[in-house]
Amino acid sequence: MLLIADSGSTKTDWCFIDSLRNRHYFQTIGINPYNLTRERIQKEIENNILPNVSQRQDVDIFFYGAGCSAPEKREDLVSVFSLFFNRERIHIEHDLLGAARAGCRRDKGIVGILGTGSNSCLYDGKKIVENVPALGYILCDEGAGTNIGKTILRDYLRHRMPEYICHEFSKLYPGSESDFLTPLYSGENPNRYIASFARFAIERQENIYCRRVIADAFHSFFLSQITQYTDYKKYKINIIGSIGYYAQNIFKETANQYGVNAGLFVKAPLDDLIKYHLIN
Repeated sequence: MLLIADSGSTKTDWCFIDSLRNRHYFQTIGINPYNLTRERIQKEIENNILPNVSQRQDVDIFFYGAGCSAPEKREDLVSVFSLFFNRERIHIEHDLLGAARAGCRRDKGIVGILGTGSNSCLYDGKKIVENVPALGYILCDEGAGTNIGKTILRDYLRHRMPEYICHEFSKLYPGSESDFLTPLYSGENPNRYIASFARFAIERQENIYCRRVIADAFHSFFLSQITQYTDYKKYKINIIGSIGYYAQNIFKETANQYGVNAGLFVKAPLDDLIKYHLIN
């Protein structure tokens, strides 16, 4: 039996596959060891994961998560999950490896994650061979929801949006400056909060201003990450995540300007990861 998870900072998509290969899908909050305490993760497992899993001692867990690149963070998650599952059957991996396996399978290529956050790598068909450190939403996250959302909110609060777009924004998100800044600086999940404003631009991507904001974010993604990989023009780039998926036309135009061919656009990689593990 298998329990496979694709976890971003916002949500985690799960699939429990029983001994008859029946699939049971469910969803929990994002389980990022940088954002959640051990106690919060333990509570999430007890309340929202265990009720969806039967015969848990015989389950092989493959968890691909944001914030799981560092060995100590992977060990943190293993130690929490092992309170409920067989430690020897728990496999915690970086979400970037999950994206590579979902987007490239066993082919060489470049993979980018463009969701709430961003990351990328050069994959040789088995392992990640090059990776520009992502560094998170405060320092980087080029091309991601946090990047786009930050620009949208900053332009609104500084009155740099076109007037008609500003009017639309104020109707959807009424409030004073403090109403926006309080949850940003004092809220529980500031990265998810700032990324939520990216939806405004994505839904209006045919608008000149919104299109420019998205395109500028994608240019930053290519300049800061993709162009750093050895012979990057030789490979197709496969994109995982909702931002890249919904703005793929703008992404393709941007990729073309850097001499890169765009490959697959996958909104959520869980089904592709299921295929990968069932075949293996």
